Amino acid sequence: MHLLPTLTLLTTTLTALTTAVALPSSQSDLIDARGFKGGDDGKCLCEEDANTLRDAYVRMISNWNPADAKYLTEDFKDTSGSINILIGKPLDGSVPTFANKAEFVEHMTVMPDNLPLRVTFSTYNCNYITVIWTATFGVAQKAVRGIAVAGAVYDKKKKMWLIKSVDVEWNSMAYLLDIGGSYKLPGQP
Repeated sequence: MHLLPTLTLLTTTLTALTTAVALPSSQSDLIDARGFKGGDDGKCLCEEDANTLRDAYVRMISNWNPADAKYLTEDFKDTSGSINILIGKPLDGSVPTFANKAEFVEHMTVMPDNLPLRVTFSTYNCNYITVIWTATFGVAQKAVRGIAVAGAVYDKKKKMWLIKSVDVEWNSMAYLLDIGGSYKLPGQP
């Protein structure tokens, strides 16, 4: 069995499952399964808009510039067990990593990630962009592999697509080693 086709199928299936659309009586207010409005008159992401948001997300994580915050909704939410384990927040998803745009921007301004992300796969549908990435950096130079799913909404006033949410997970043990940490496997001295 080849790993890449299996991962591609798994990612595509996961994206499809997380983006079911409930159609209300009016097509002008599409709402996805997580409650995000699809945008103007049933507007869905096109390839150009999806690439713009993907690239903005990669820049935010790779080379923080506050100007890219224009791509986030005010009620933006970032959720990550990988981050939460490193910063001492609950791992059960009950607490978002960053509850809004202001928290995210403050964190990135004070302590930007600046990870050298390399996108290895991305896809999109009406309201979501899925990105698989790798980053090798720091003390241990261990490759960190991650996946991010960004929920997108169309802002009628700004006439542009914005990122409403990001769910991101990665190999947090490789990340921990890269930032100079260590760990001990269960059952080992």
